[in-house]
Amino acid sequence: MRGLVAGRAGVASARLETISCGSGRGEADLGAPRYSDMEPEEIEYTEITVLTHLEALEGVADVLRELGARGVVEERQPLQARLTAYFLADERSEERLRTIRQRISALEREGLRIGPGTVGVRTVGAQAWSEAWKDQFSVQHIAPGLVIAPSWEDYRPQGGECVVVLDPGAAFGTAGHATTRLCLRAVVEHMRPGDRLADVGCGSGILAIAAALLGAQEVVATDNDPPALVVARQNARRNGVESQLRIMEADLLPLTSGQFDVIVCNIVADEAMRLAADLRSLLRPGGRFICSGFLSATVPRVEDALARAGLRMVATTGEEGWAACVALRPAVGRWPTRAHVLSY
Repeated sequence: MRGLVAGRAGVASARLETISCGSGRGEADLGAPRYSDMEPEEIEYTEITVLTHLEALEGVADVLRELGARGVVEERQPLQARLTAYFLADERSEERLRTIRQRISALEREGLRIGPGTVGVRTVGAQAWSEAWKDQFSVQHIAPGLVIAPSWEDYRPQGGECVVVLDPGAAFGTAGHATTRLCLRAVVEHMRPGDRLADVGCGSGILAIAAALLGAQEVVATDNDPPALVVARQNARRNGVESQLRIMEADLLPLTSGQFDVIVCNIVADEAMRLAADLRSLLRPGGRFICSGFLSATVPRVEDALARAGLRMVATTGEEGWAACVALRPAVGRWPTRAHVLSY
């Protein structure tokens, strides 16, 4: 979910990260309040900016993600970077800010060049926040025949293209980040028309909606973030696939959901590894498990966890330092050939 986009004045380039983490990690760990009784426009966000050296960029971004950032914008200059992260505003905001400063100091003690290391904070409304993302979201050609288009742009399909029309609103997921693109391409390659697919941590609904438009018979999408579910339902209606999608608030898939041909999880590595064993039982024999949201360096750990969960690796793909893994629940007498792809 990271991609080059036009930078603001005085900024060489910016990279937009839109990782959706509907897995019980991050804000839930800090005891965040539930927002199910609030309208999306009533929700406020804490915007935290960190100015740091390029060497420490990934480390600081990981700190922000691990503490529950709903998205991180990276603005790179020749010698330093500005990271802007968004969190749901709550009574833990001051505690979170202290923790961020402590973790950044710990990175410096570990030998990373932090640079200025300055941390700024302000509160922004949901509407201003979601409007700001529109500047970062444009039409994207993900794979042959699959296009992601903002709802505010008039994009005309060409040559039978499948177009997902999206407004991320108060949720993340625009295909601006490499992990989203990797998951979308894996769905294109590994899902067959008529399959039953689950999207765990659906965010804006981008993966679930794409699957429905590509021919999935039924899609079950879960997230533990009520505002994201509101957006996902709106996007499902916008694309005319609400009858194919069942969208629910949950960390995992209920055991009563039945079995799936494909399960997709675009979350962080630790959560993907934690969930693998539970999700395996919800895969039909021959079913595929697609996971992303982690750096390429983490792939060996993820592959090991998937193998221990009884899944057989099929493919590992990567882009811009991020990775996605595809594994299969083996069916008797069927052993897939594994592939490695460094970039698309």
